[in-house]
Amino acid sequence: MNRKHLLTSLIAAGLVVPALATADWTLYGRAHVSADVLDDGADYNEFNVSSNSSRLGFRGEREFREQMIGMFQIEQQVDFDTAADNELSFATRDTFVGLRGDAWGMLRVGKFDTPFKRARGPANFFGDQVGDLRNLARSAAQTGRFDERFNNSIHYQTPSFGGLTWNIQYSNETDGATTVDGADNKAYSTSLNLSLGDLTGALAYEKQEDGDVNPDAWRLAVGYRITEAFRIGGLYQNSETVNGDEADVYGLGGQFRLSPSMYLNGHVFQLDSDLDDADATMYALGLEYRIDSDLRFYGNIAMVDNDDASALTPWGAARSSGPGGAMGENATAFSLGMRYDF
Repeated sequence: MNRKHLLTSLIAAGLVVPALATADWTLYGRAHVSADVLDDGADYNEFNVSSNSSRLGFRGEREFREQMIGMFQIEQQVDFDTAADNELSFATRDTFVGLRGDAWGMLRVGKFDTPFKRARGPANFFGDQVGDLRNLARSAAQTGRFDERFNNSIHYQTPSFGGLTWNIQYSNETDGATTVDGADNKAYSTSLNLSLGDLTGALAYEKQEDGDVNPDAWRLAVGYRITEAFRIGGLYQNSETVNGDEADVYGLGGQFRLSPSMYLNGHVFQLDSDLDDADATMYALGLEYRIDSDLRFYGNIAMVDNDDASALTPWGAARSSGPGGAMGENATAFSLGMRYDF
């Protein structure tokens, strides 16, 4: 469906106002699917089809005056492999409205990834695939969940100062639509981000209020392009669970361009938990073939080596297919996938 027909449909449905027609807006999306064999090391060994953070959205902006550009985005997750009508909802991903200007920065309100979540970017070579580092870095029981998208958020980003920007976000109620009297479900997230040629990095901090432990977390991620064909990245995270137990997650990864279209990706990450026998190590290796920047195919193998009290897998994060793991077993995944951005 082209823009004009989509706009006509949305206006007829009462979802947008006619003023949208004067804005510069774009329909976009991502279809990311894979065929996987998942093995928990115990009783589960099955073939699966998975939709991996596929999405559809539209965004737009309009310049009202110098240094005042209005902007909006509405984004919905789309699971290509399932279609349960009773689970349909709207704007489940980054959805917001705001203002920006090159001289003063950006201010927006809505629901979107926290600065802490976005800070992993320089080090995650398997985003939304089996082997995604979030399979270790946001296990609720072992690390806490600090890789989130909060409701009811206000976010400010400074302009770039020599490649350095500062982000700060506040959510007054991370769960419901209304802040109850004396509510504890608040969150604060901030990051310093660096983009300086071949060097990228982020230092992030987040605190979540739950009325008891009020857990917090630190994250440092760095990426560096050593040559035109080779880049590396690393991440360190210290976090606290709602029970007060701490954990460290750290690791290194890299990407090597074998040819103009073929890439070799790999990383290894370690989880060290204060909990007894709850450590884990994740390994991932993959080949990626890019038709161009918008269409790519890949094949990955990933494994999590669990201690006796850990049941993590390399496939749980950002995927529609994600059976649980088995305590103390090595979980392995083989994946063939396609990602199409439009």
